Amino acid sequence: MVPPPAFHPYLEVGRDYFGSSVMPLAEYRALEVAIAASHPRFDAGRPLREREFPGGLIFSFLETFIAQLTRAQEEFSPDGPAAEQSLRDLIQAVRADTHEVACCRVMSHMTTPDGKPVEFTNVQVQPVVAQAAEHESELQRIISTVIPGATSAYGRDRPNVYAPPESVIIARDSGAKPFDLAQPLSHQIERFMLLVRLLKPGTSESVAEVQGATHTVREFKPTVLRFRGAGPGFGSPTQLAARVITLGSDDVSRVDGLGRLLTAAEQPRTGMAFTSFGMALQKFLLSFHAYGWSEQIVDLATAFEAALSGKEKDDVTLRLKIRASTLLSTHLDPPEQIFKDVGVIYGIRSALVHGGAMTEKTLLKEIRKVSTVPDGLPDGSAIAHVVERLRDLVRRSLLARVCLAASATSSWPLDADTGVDAAMVDDHSRKVLREAWREALTGIDAVASADPPLT
Repeated sequence: MVPPPAFHPYLEVGRDYFGSSVMPLAEYRALEVAIAASHPRFDAGRPLREREFPGGLIFSFLETFIAQLTRAQEEFSPDGPAAEQSLRDLIQAVRADTHEVACCRVMSHMTTPDGKPVEFTNVQVQPVVAQAAEHESELQRIISTVIPGATSAYGRDRPNVYAPPESVIIARDSGAKPFDLAQPLSHQIERFMLLVRLLKPGTSESVAEVQGATHTVREFKPTVLRFRGAGPGFGSPTQLAARVITLGSDDVSRVDGLGRLLTAAEQPRTGMAFTSFGMALQKFLLSFHAYGWSEQIVDLATAFEAALSGKEKDDVTLRLKIRASTLLSTHLDPPEQIFKDVGVIYGIRSALVHGGAMTEKTLLKEIRKVSTVPDGLPDGSAIAHVVERLRDLVRRSLLARVCLAASATSSWPLDADTGVDAAMVDDHSRKVLREAWREALTGIDAVASADPPLT
C-alpha cells in the first residue's frame, strides 16, 4: 500500500485500507487523546449532533502525509519536510472554529472574453486555457488550487470529457459544520447557471463537480458529483450543435438584475408542493443533462407547456403556437416562422410521448422543415439544431414570463393567465405585452436576450 504509485498518490480509508489496521496502535490512541483535549468540539460531553471525532482528522492527516511524500518523491520519514507540513496542517485543522468549503463545477462550452477569471456576486468563473494535450492537467490544476488533493475524489475513474472551451465555476463558504455547506453551494452554482442560460443561448453543460474543504487536512475530503447525462461526449446532440457562452465583467450586473426579477416574480407560495413555472424551470435545466435528443425534446416540450400553456387542457398545441408567436416574435424571428416551427416540433414530441411511431425517413423530413436547420447538414446535426430551436423558444418564454410577472402591474402573474388570450387578439394589448417584457430586460441592460441567437 505504501508507497502508492506516483500517478495516484491518494489513499482512502475504507477503500485502500481498513481503519482497524491503524486504530489499535498506541500512537493512534495517543494522537486521538491529544486532539480531543485540544478543542471543545471534541468533548465527549457534547451532544452527538454537535460533537466531532478525532478519527476523521487523523485519517486525513495520514493520507495527506503519504500523498505529499509521494508527490515530492521523498523518503518515507517522520522527520522530513512533508511530515512537518502535514503536522502543521493537522494542528491548524484541530484549532479551527470554522472551515471553508468549496464547490468546483466543470462546465462545457463556456469561456470569458480574455481567458481570465470573472468574479460574479456569489461565484467565480475560471476558464480552462490550454492546448488539447495539456487540457486535463490544467483543468485539474485549477480545481486543486481551490480544493487541495481534489483528484483524490475521482478514485481511479476521472470524468474524461473534452468539450472546449471549458470553465470551472467556483463557489465558497465557511462555517462550523462543513458537511452542511456543500449542498447550498451547489444550489448556488445551479441558480447562477439558470440565470446565465436564460440570458445567453448556449449549450453549456455540467460535466462534474468536486466538493470539499479547502484545507489539506479535513474531515470533509474531496468528493465528486457526476451529473445526469455525464456531460457532452463526442456523440452528444449538444456537441453537434455547440453554442459557446462567453461571460465577461459586463454580465455581472445582468445576472444580478435577472436574479432580482426572478425573485420578485416567484414570490413565496406557502404550502405549494410544486408550481407550473417551477416545473418549467426544472425541465429547462434537465434538458442540459439529457442522454439523447428525444429526451431533450420531451423535457423542453414539458417546460414550454408549463411556461406558456396555462390551465386550460384543450387545444394546448394551438395555444402554444399562438402565444409563442405573439409574445416572442421579432424582425429576426417573425410570428409565422415561430408558429410553423412549434407545430413541427410538437408533431415529433407527440409521437414520442403518446405511443406513436415515426420512420427515420419521416423524422428527417420533418426536422428539415424547422426554420433554423441549415441546408445540407448531416442528419445528427440537423436533429441537434431542432433541439436548440426548441430550447431557445423555451428560454425566451421563461424570460418573458419572469419579466411580465415581476413588473409593477404584473401583467401576467406566474400562477394565473386570465385574460392573456384576449390580450393577444387585440393589436394594442398584444403590442403592450411584447414591449413590456423587453422593457424589463432593457432595465438590466439585457434586451439582446429577447432575441434568438444569430447563428
